[in-house]
Amino acid sequence: MNNINDLKSLELTVGDVFSKNARLKARNVNVFYGNNKAIDNVTIDIGSKEVISFIGPSGCGKSTFLRCFNRMNDTIDTCLVQGEITIDDENIYDKKIDVVPLRARIGMVFQKPNPFPKSIYDNVAYGPRIHGLSENKEHLDVIVEESLKRAGLWQEVSDRLESPGTGLSGGQQQRLCIARAIAVSPEVILMDEPCSALDPIATARIEDLIHELGNDYSIVIVTHSMQQAARVSKRTAYFHLGKLIEVGKTKEIFTRPQHHQTEAYISGKIG
Repeated sequence: MNNINDLKSLELTVGDVFSKNARLKARNVNVFYGNNKAIDNVTIDIGSKEVISFIGPSGCGKSTFLRCFNRMNDTIDTCLVQGEITIDDENIYDKKIDVVPLRARIGMVFQKPNPFPKSIYDNVAYGPRIHGLSENKEHLDVIVEESLKRAGLWQEVSDRLESPGTGLSGGQQQRLCIARAIAVSPEVILMDEPCSALDPIATARIEDLIHELGNDYSIVIVTHSMQQAARVSKRTAYFHLGKLIEVGKTKEIFTRPQHHQTEAYISGKIG
């Protein structure tokens, strides 16, 4: 089963594809890089205030699909996205949509911490400034403090806000990037393997933070760690060869998968 050539064997096990309180909806999404089809007819809902994990082998398309939700694939000249993705029933690929405010509504945290070459304060203040979300300096101070508190970083940096963000440890830098994302009051946070470059202690801090933020935001996390998906998410979606194979409650996906491909991945037969 390591080399799957029969795509008919990859038909979706529907499970919990749809959500009664969907914030994001993807319908029949295809993604091409030139002539290469990276995502094949994916349909899924992302619920309001839920944490959902995307898992699957390397190169299965989970990160590519994640980037469709805030149009990060627009930056790749050869990339073509087909189908429909909506936030609150508004098509984000409509030609009238401005991607700058869209990416404020749907924030992203990347695999490698990427603080701006600015102070800790200016990293968090950057978004509110460019989006005009602060009324004055005092209001901006409040936004920065609250964002750092929500990211679990305030106590560690409150006395050195003018220090470079790049001078923080890896785990602190990732929490700074999360603070930067939530400073513009997003509705959804996308996380592309946010802990893969971190040590176990920093990873645990980020996972605790994901639990807390899940009370207020929809969070989609791509992870190579099945253990992490089991710890942080309510639902899990398994991808293989660009197809969404199975979606369901996380506990059920890991204990009673319905599709043989999901079971093979979780049991280590493929990877």
